[in-house]
Amino acid sequence: MDVADHPIPVHACWLSWLAVSTSDQAEVVRSIGLTDVRVSTWSVGVDLVDAVAHSGDDRFSTVVVTPALDGWVLVFGAWLGLPYLACTDRVTRLCEQLSARFGKAQAYFHSEQNDGEAWLIAEHGTVLRRWIAEYPESAIGEPFGIERNLLDAFGIPGKPEDLDPDDDLASSWAATWGDCWATTIAAEHSLDPTTLEPSTPSAGAVLIASIP
Repeated sequence: MDVADHPIPVHACWLSWLAVSTSDQAEVVRSIGLTDVRVSTWSVGVDLVDAVAHSGDDRFSTVVVTPALDGWVLVFGAWLGLPYLACTDRVTRLCEQLSARFGKAQAYFHSEQNDGEAWLIAEHGTVLRRWIAEYPESAIGEPFGIERNLLDAFGIPGKPEDLDPDDDLASSWAATWGDCWATTIAAEHSLDPTTLEPSTPSAGAVLIASIP
């Protein structure tokens, strides 16, 4: 890898990604079954993440894989987007399988267009929490960690999926999500890709790949 090629922040209008607790990038690629894998750079990869998100049906064909970042490998692409109903069950199963293999696997969706937020936290083959703002009925598990803290601060003692959608509190929460973004959850449980910087510990090269 070019020694000048360091991590940079990843942004997209609709940012979908997977976080796997390992430094073995090759094993993540193999476990997911990615094909046509080629080496790239951070700048090309980050530009592609946003370009793919705007590519219509083609957005489900390509992913970008980071090198090991402080003990995590991140995989970006709409193919991993929890709010896309054609993807939800597959991404959930994938996180279960990867967490059984690596200990922890997480999926996230963050919209810079305020279209909603989503996350899934899995450990040792079990989903601890799944939340998809657009589809609260699909939630799994109990809020915990910073999600629980932000709900409490907002005045929601239970789970957001249990709120009456016509209730003022539910409407207020949905207007800002109480600052409970996917990136907020990711920062607590793995890495927030929008805050990566050249000093983020990194080993290896960015990869571009096709889905299985």
